[in-house]
This record gives sequence, structure tokens and C-alpha cells, in this order.
Amino acid sequence: MISNSYFLKNQSYLKSRHMQSIFPAILLMFLFIESSFSQDNFKVIKVKGIILLKGKGTSLETGTVFSEKEDLLFRTDDAIAAVINSHKGRLILTSNNHDLSTARSNFLPSMYNIASRSGSLANLIDLRNHFSGKYVVLDKQTLILDKSNFPMDKDHFFFLSYAYKGEEINKKLDYSGDTLIIDKRSLYTVDGNPIPNPDNTTIMLFYRKGFESVQVNKFDLIFPDTKQLKKEIQIILDEFKEKAGKEKVGEINAYVNENYGKVYRGNLISWLESNFGLKTEK
Repeated sequence: MISNSYFLKNQSYLKSRHMQSIFPAILLMFLFIESSFSQDNFKVIKVKGIILLKGKGTSLETGTVFSEKEDLLFRTDDAIAAVINSHKGRLILTSNNHDLSTARSNFLPSMYNIASRSGSLANLIDLRNHFSGKYVVLDKQTLILDKSNFPMDKDHFFFLSYAYKGEEINKKLDYSGDTLIIDKRSLYTVDGNPIPNPDNTTIMLFYRKGFESVQVNKFDLIFPDTKQLKKEIQIILDEFKEKAGKEKVGEINAYVNENYGKVYRGNLISWLESNFGLKTEK
């Protein structure tokens, strides 16, 4: 005769086996739901103008997460948003282009990337090509120049000219040997006092040779708000965790080019390594 204790033990064993078979299924279900959720949701990197989530009545801002099925209301004509999804990549949303269900990544290698060079900037043409358009500096930047063509000493140096409160300000750029230094802190000071920003971003770069000043180029010098930029870049890094360091730098490089201006790759890589510990080949 089989005892009651046998049935109880057997019943307990069967329940245990049943629960063991259920747990993996539940886990897979949650992983599937989470994966589907992440594929359908986008995170905002940067917004210009006013864009509202119709269902919630709230404005898009850096860090906002929303579904691709969400209706967006563009309240200003120039409204634009850079958003990201780990599967679809980075996208630019405008009032004429915001169907996220069919959207594809807008990532392309930037035509305006200033690649780092193994050598120095050798001549005036190199300098004019380098310092053109919207030129981004992340706090501080160094550039190696050909010292035979561009010696730097008390009689030979570079200086920038910009307008501040209606006056022309000329600022000599720092240097060390054959290395030119562009530093926001020293550049935007008047009579030893820091100033917030010049009247506009237009800058004239000159090279002084004795008593002669040679104009190199006129361009827009952009110093992004690095506190805000760090938030935007962190979002990109969070979404692209699985990518290699070189790919991450490429994504960030293209993002900065598209949203701020062209950035010198050597400056960008050094800044990313210093602020995010992101390492890759220069």
C-alpha cells in the first residue's frame, strides 16, 4: 500500500517541476516585452523650438522617452528634434518628417568632419580649409602647425578678432613650440575679466609676421554648452552600449557636426576620453 506521505512528496515534486518549467517561460515573456518596448520607444537628445506630446500635453526635452505611436504637435515653425532608438539609430524629426513607424536612421558619415592628421597643418590653404564654416571647439583645443611656414614667437603669432559691445577685440592665441592653442577661458576675457559671449560667433583669424597681419579666414567659432552637450552624448552612449568605441565616436562626431558644427576629431576624442572614459584610436 502506498502511504499518504508518498503522494504528498510526489505532489510536491510535480509542483516543483511545474514551477521550474514556468519560470523560463515567464522570463522569456518579460524579455520579449522589454525588447518590443525598447524597439518602439525613442529618447530625445536635443530639441529646438516647441514640440508637444499630444496625449500628455508635455513638451519634448532632452531625456524624454516616448512611443513611436505618439502624436507630436509642432508648435513653432522651426521646431526640430534629434531623437534616438538603439535599433533604428538617430533620427531628425520635423513637422514634415515625423512618422517614426517607417523612419530610418539619418546617420551618414559627415562630409564636414575635420579628421585628425598624422602631420601638421602645412600651409595657408590648409589653415583656410580647416578654419571655415561653423567650427566647434570643446573647451580647449591644440593644433600642430608646420613651424617652417608658421613659426610662433613674440614677433610671429596668431590672433583672433571679434566684436564685443560694439568694439573690436583682438586676442593673441597661446602657443607652445609648434602647437597652437585655442582656449575659451583666455579667449573671452576683456581687461582680465571673463565675458559671457561676444556679440556673435563670427571670428576673424590672422597670422602676424613682424609688422604684417595676414588674414587666414573668417568663420563661426562655436563653444557649445558642454554641460548640456554631456547630457546629450550620454544618451547616445546609453543607446549604443553594444557598439565598439570607434563606432560610438563616429556617431557622436556626426551628431555634433549636424547639430553644432564641424569638430576636429582629435579634440573630440580627447574630450570624450577625459569626460566619459571613452577610448579609441585617434
